[in-house]
Amino acid sequence: MKACAAALLLSSALVAAEAKQPNILLVIIDDLGYDDMGYKALEPQIKTPNVDAYAKQGSILDQYYVQPSCSPTRTTILSGRYPLHTGIDSYIPDGQIYGLAQNETTLADMLLAGGYATHAVGKWHAGMYSYKVTPTFRGFQSFYGFYNGGEDYFTHIASGGYDMRRDVGLNCGKNCSQIEFGASGNYSTFLFTTEAVKVIEAHDVTKPLFLYLAYQAVHAPDQAPDSYVEPYKNLGGNRAIYAGMLACMDEGFGNVTAAMKAKGLMDNTILIFTADNGGPSETCAVQGSSNW
Repeated sequence: MKACAAALLLSSALVAAEAKQPNILLVIIDDLGYDDMGYKALEPQIKTPNVDAYAKQGSILDQYYVQPSCSPTRTTILSGRYPLHTGIDSYIPDGQIYGLAQNETTLADMLLAGGYATHAVGKWHAGMYSYKVTPTFRGFQSFYGFYNGGEDYFTHIASGGYDMRRDVGLNCGKNCSQIEFGASGNYSTFLFTTEAVKVIEAHDVTKPLFLYLAYQAVHAPDQAPDSYVEPYKNLGGNRAIYAGMLACMDEGFGNVTAAMKAKGLMDNTILIFTADNGGPSETCAVQGSSNW
């Protein structure tokens, strides 16, 4: 399946004669339709001004292809290896005892070894059968989000269980990983944006930053605060709700990039914005996305 085009911003600082290691902001949107972003659509229905602005000044990569579900892309990004080699060629169902193999070196492992501060926020979905396959065992110094593949945006219930975690420090497993009950009732896009901004504001600027921000949006179920859906009521049905979900994400993206600017990081940052796969058509839960 063709993934949504990624907007890639290469800072001019990277070509400086004595450039420092660049910060890396990697933003992954879940189940984003190929034709849904304002800059991409022939007849835009949804306003995404913050992402559009970076797309206009960056490079748009629209000729890359992925498996039609979440886990293969995420484990490929983390490992740099094709699904054929990771063994993960479809989404990881609830309760399954596999994930990205523990002997795989991840992007976060490599960047951590290179002196980066490494933080993950949002959706994981690269294995949860053991703490050893969760983010802080895979090179991330902190994680805030959910391990599973999908859940309610407000209650954070997935398969009958509550899934919202805060893991602080490398190898944060038993007796360290905390269940974030205080997140219940709060919309996940707000939660993940707020956490990403906190990570940026607390960052020690003497080190380069790698922030892996994997929004739950715009994966099913179709859920968004009414104030974000209201401007798109004319679209009707789940398309209107989906539009609200995407507009909310775009606002969050704008808040995160604004925090990067305020911290003085943006001029030396590689920004990558991508989907994990296109809008669901034959695999996973279908929502209001459009691939054409």
